[in-house]
Amino acid sequence: MSAAPPGDSERTATAPKAVRLRVLPELPGGLLLRLPLIAATLVALAALLMAAGLGLLTRQYLIEDVDAGAYQAVTAWDKSLPILIQQDNVWGAYEALTSVTGDQVASPPQGASLAVIVGPSDQVFASSDPKLFPTAQVPVWTPLWAPGSLRVNSPLSVASAHPGLSPPIQSGNWRIYISALHADSGASVGTLVYAVSDALYRQRLTSMTWWVANVTLLAMAVFAPIVWVLTRRMLAPLARLQDAMARSDDATRRISAELAARNDEVGRLAAAFGRLLEQAERARRAEKLAAAGALAAATAHEINNPLGGMLNALRTAKRFGQFDATTGQAIDLLDRGLEQLRSIAQTLLAQTRPDERDLLPKDFTDLIEIIQPCQHERDVQVQYRIDLPNAPIAVAAGPMRQATLNILLNACHAALPGSTIELDVDLHGGALCVRVHNRGAAPPAALLAAVAPTSIPEESGFGLWESRRLLSDVGGTLRLAHASGITTATIDIPLRRR
Repeated sequence: MSAAPPGDSERTATAPKAVRLRVLPELPGGLLLRLPLIAATLVALAALLMAAGLGLLTRQYLIEDVDAGAYQAVTAWDKSLPILIQQDNVWGAYEALTSVTGDQVASPPQGASLAVIVGPSDQVFASSDPKLFPTAQVPVWTPLWAPGSLRVNSPLSVASAHPGLSPPIQSGNWRIYISALHADSGASVGTLVYAVSDALYRQRLTSMTWWVANVTLLAMAVFAPIVWVLTRRMLAPLARLQDAMARSDDATRRISAELAARNDEVGRLAAAFGRLLEQAERARRAEKLAAAGALAAATAHEINNPLGGMLNALRTAKRFGQFDATTGQAIDLLDRGLEQLRSIAQTLLAQTRPDERDLLPKDFTDLIEIIQPCQHERDVQVQYRIDLPNAPIAVAAGPMRQATLNILLNACHAALPGSTIELDVDLHGGALCVRVHNRGAAPPAALLAAVAPTSIPEESGFGLWESRRLLSDVGGTLRLAHASGITTATIDIPLRRR
């Protein structure tokens, strides 16, 4: 193996830069302009190509008609001319030629057809135009023959190569047919040269070409606007969807909902956009809830400290001070009110505290107190049974409180007015078990499945979905069941090993 030059190793070590080739220039404007323009242009190109093909086909058919007529005339001459040549009847031969070409043919290149008989002595025996090809003279083929287009010098050279009728030869504006004339005995008596000018079919070709061009232009004038309008109508839903995406009001949801009803790609795109809007809205609500939780935690923290000082001062005054009965009642009322405020603040702090403290039985009574506004609004009652030891339980308090709160709020909203929500909490087999029962409508089918959905629900059940996510992070599970009008939510979470 030979060693590569030093420069080659450097070139191979350097990665070639990607080169982007532009095959076609990019058209300005959006799809609503470019696609109709491209479609109309393709229609015009197809019409032009079809017209060109029809023109070429018409020309070929006209040439074949000329060839058929020429072969018929030459075949008739091959039978009559040898006898006239043997009889040395020049005038008869002239009449036989002009019966086909006409007796007043103009000189080339204006003539439509021309016939020449060359005798055995290579002189003109007779011709349809005696002025151009005089009798008993050597013919001059310059006006008729184009030596540059063929590798022979005269039609006689072609006749020597073809004992019978030669194939048609295109020489300039003339189409030439050459036939060797033979007597009945087989002896050669001369050569017939028959030339037909393209003027014989040029007028017909021009007329048909003009007709094809007019039909093509008419088709382009009719179909190009139709294709333009149809394409724009097909793209109109995309334009509406684009406008809806650019807006941020109620019309965006309305337009996307209307387009989502279509049973095509635009409908599926609009439906996907609608789902994206719903997920974005849920994300905004979740962000607002998170911000509200942080604000509540900060507020509770700021309130809890002054409340503690106020309660200490009030209770010190109650213990060491002397008050009349009315003042004592007011101080007692103030003590109970401040204690209630401190209980609410401590509940909020426990709900929003980020540390992973152990769960306490009091956390569940805090949740009962938190859902009281929803309970009164929905006119439902809550019965609870908390069978837990009065000691910390080895379960993360934050996710457990939030998941249970979500389930209680969801049960409160789903319960029938006047019904009762039941909460049961106990320990079973080294795990904490929480069950919530409510009478009402069944949750969505996707949430009743054994496997939790991996994406945010599209319509309802966001709280249950979030509860499943929180519990799965700490090894817990949430199961939903609905039977006889009663929905049961069951939380199982194993205790942490200490």
